[in-house]
Amino acid sequence: MVPKIALLRQIGALESTISHLVTNFPSVAFMKHDRFVEAVQRVMEMGFNPLKVVFILAVQVLAKMSEPRLGSRFELCKRWSWPKDVVLLAFKRYSNCMLSSDEKIKKTMDILVNKMGWPSTDIARYPTVVCFSLERSIMPRCSVMEILLAKDLVKSDLCLATFMLLGERYFLDKYVIEFQDRVPELFSIYKDKMELLDVGI
Repeated sequence: MVPKIALLRQIGALESTISHLVTNFPSVAFMKHDRFVEAVQRVMEMGFNPLKVVFILAVQVLAKMSEPRLGSRFELCKRWSWPKDVVLLAFKRYSNCMLSSDEKIKKTMDILVNKMGWPSTDIARYPTVVCFSLERSIMPRCSVMEILLAKDLVKSDLCLATFMLLGERYFLDKYVIEFQDRVPELFSIYKDKMELLDVGI
């Protein structure tokens, strides 16, 4: 681990950033040195600032992924009309999104883009949604939004982050309980959707 810490200090990483790596990603801190060096070099080439914690977050992702696997993720994103700079933007904003499987990314994009009609680049702006549970978050919330949109109770140009990034309590208050008088079945639909998904229906 000592050579890795020395390398990070050499490129200007702060002690707090190094501590974040050791504390939160010990498997990366103790991995083979050559592989760690390669991950650091790739992150540097992508333009990450070693003074920021996101640098370490990107390093730990690349350290866990082979070059072909990362390339597969990037190619998959490009198929959803993300230019190279947009793919890189998503990776910089939330590197862990690339740890999701190809299948998970495909399903998430299919629901949000093909079914809900949001521009694929919106997901790149908020890449954390790629890691949200399809069953417990994305699908139940999209079911609610489909109903509200169909009844013109919310704006059609509603930003993805407006409803996907809210905590559970806030989402229920703002988009379910708020409209219960006009859509009495909304809460049941939301809860039933989650329960049906829980049993695999």
